[in-house]
Amino acid sequence: MDFSTITDSIPIPYSVGNEVVHTELRPGFDSAHRLFFVQLWEDGRLLAVHGRTDNFRHAEEPLEAIDAFLADHGVPAVTDEEAVRVYAGLVQAEGGEGWRLMQLLTALRDQA
Repeated sequence: MDFSTITDSIPIPYSVGNEVVHTELRPGFDSAHRLFFVQLWEDGRLLAVHGRTDNFRHAEEPLEAIDAFLADHGVPAVTDEEAVRVYAGLVQAEGGEGWRLMQLLTALRDQA
């Protein structure tokens, strides 16, 4: 995966009947409390926050329960590719060594 193209949001469109629902996940990191979270947005408004009451201290932790969180809000489970993008977005939101390593791996792959 090309981590240089990670954006602030991951679209998760799905259909209800003939209508497309425009949802997106926005990974984040609260640097004051050192906690990860994922916001669920629908049609341009914040619907819910995954991690509001959890203590997600590692980027992979929100992904362990993301499908149940989405199901609670009527949103289909993420695909494997979407899960990778959410994880990369969480690492990017935190910044630091993990994000620099992902960027380095992308640069090395591009040189090969």
